[in-house]
Amino acid sequence: MLAWNDLIDILGRSKTSHEFVYLPKKLNELPVFDEGVLGDRNYYSFFSSGVLLLLEDDLVNQISLYMQADEGFSVYVGELPLPINSSESEAIRLLGVPSATGGGKMDMLLGYTNRWIKYKFENYALHLQFNHSDQLCRVTMMQ
Repeated sequence: MLAWNDLIDILGRSKTSHEFVYLPKKLNELPVFDEGVLGDRNYYSFFSSGVLLLLEDDLVNQISLYMQADEGFSVYVGELPLPINSSESEAIRLLGVPSATGGGKMDMLLGYTNRWIKYKFENYALHLQFNHSDQLCRVTMMQ
């Protein structure tokens, strides 16, 4: 299981960094690699661990953790800054007033977009998504 601070430490690191290179060992899983359509992004999917890393210019730009099985990912079971079954109101009670909110409605191109709240911290941004039932479904850390 990964500690929350271990995940935060990976943000902004190169794909040749110690933190990135040893992540498969910590997760006990090799990632599935996928290159973005334009070739400017790389995705490292740890499907069994519920972890997705997005790299831009060979630096870890985003880490998404799946709180529910979705898109082929299993549920992430590592450390989080809030309970895995949190509602939006519970997240706000624990983390304070978010810096931004949105979603929770139909989009003509994307279909339904999950409700989300975002927090900006000193070294990263935290984006929390909630499903139709107001349950936390994805946690994303961004540079």
